[in-house]
Amino acid sequence: MYKYFSELEESSNFKTYLLREPFDKNQDCSIREIPFSIDFLKQLETLFPKLNKIDKLIVSINNKLISNTFEYNLLSHESLLSNGHFFQDRDENYYQSHYDLKENLELTSWNLQCLLNEIFHYIPYLVDFYPNYKDFLLNTQKEIKEVLATVKAKSTIKMPPKSDGKAIAWPKAWYITPSGYLYNTGFGHKRGNLIYSLNYIFDCLKQNKEVPNINYYKQINSILKRGYITYNEFRNYSHLMYKLPTIITPEVEHDRERYKNMLERGIEEYEKLINSSKVECPNPERSYQKNLITLISGHLAAESSLYSSFNRINESYHKKEIIEKLQNLTANDIRDVFVRFCGFHKIESIVDHTITTSSLNGITEFSEYLKKGWNLHIVPKIIYDKYTDKLSQMDFNSYFVNKHLDNELAKYEGNGKILIKN
Repeated sequence: MYKYFSELEESSNFKTYLLREPFDKNQDCSIREIPFSIDFLKQLETLFPKLNKIDKLIVSINNKLISNTFEYNLLSHESLLSNGHFFQDRDENYYQSHYDLKENLELTSWNLQCLLNEIFHYIPYLVDFYPNYKDFLLNTQKEIKEVLATVKAKSTIKMPPKSDGKAIAWPKAWYITPSGYLYNTGFGHKRGNLIYSLNYIFDCLKQNKEVPNINYYKQINSILKRGYITYNEFRNYSHLMYKLPTIITPEVEHDRERYKNMLERGIEEYEKLINSSKVECPNPERSYQKNLITLISGHLAAESSLYSSFNRINESYHKKEIIEKLQNLTANDIRDVFVRFCGFHKIESIVDHTITTSSLNGITEFSEYLKKGWNLHIVPKIIYDKYTDKLSQMDFNSYFVNKHLDNELAKYEGNGKILIKN
């Protein structure tokens, strides 16, 4: 019998509370067209000839010519890479975009900023290429910076930033896993909704390889025992660009200090340490929110069940044919694979308080839900028989299946409706 999850009664109220990244807090509005003062136009009148000269410097520099010079051969590896980036960027982007701006220039604040930003971007490279023009280039760069600051100030409406906190309402995309955990497929990230995992499994079997035995229940038990999830666990599942609101405890302070010390050793040394089974990774960002624990535990349980359901095919001599038949029977729909082959139970998002399952014992297993007025849809299970090495679809018209369902219905005393789909 599956646990009754009260969270599913009003699943739209299932929320988690996160922190915005600094870049996500800006709400300033930009006006694409603003009037220019006479003084500002005069400033542009002196600046544009300089821009035209810089444009010619950008266009005229020849990679083959400078690469044969004595000075070029003395450049450091970093400088050579930087120069390579300049020529690649210029050849791929500058010619067309800058030509369009020059030939079709409408002096709006937006176009002016695009033009100036593009020139500004190339000046540091030109200083190396044209050392005799260094003063001219740097002085022009300073003028560009002043003009950009003026345009930005006049074309920006300052708005109060968004609040630090963000309440996330999770989508109505729920399953109950075969092992009894609540699983939400999330906001479309293919790691979180297990599409990456299922594709990997299909590829393995189509290439006649075995599906690895992946089991995360030890990690789930660790999460439940310690009472929090880490940032990496959250990010791996959700891929959302938010931080976890972390309560500062002595343990967190200790982990923050450890994290800082590990980073000070350098990236390579840090990666060696965190990949070592002998070193416990610090968790400076963590959350004790019950709903986040539910989400992460559910995802780990769902992935474990997914791999377990396909491990049965590892000994098959017809792996590719079986997977192709499964894809055909489910129309390659991951939701159908979950419910009919893997034994997940889907909480329908369109029809309220309805569970779709392929379990013949669903009436007993979901008795708590049925008593509370939930409906149950039972669909044909897709079964792999390792003795015959074949995949088949359960026939609800067969004598034994029909009789079993009749007995289940005869004992049923719930309030919800039961629909058996053949």
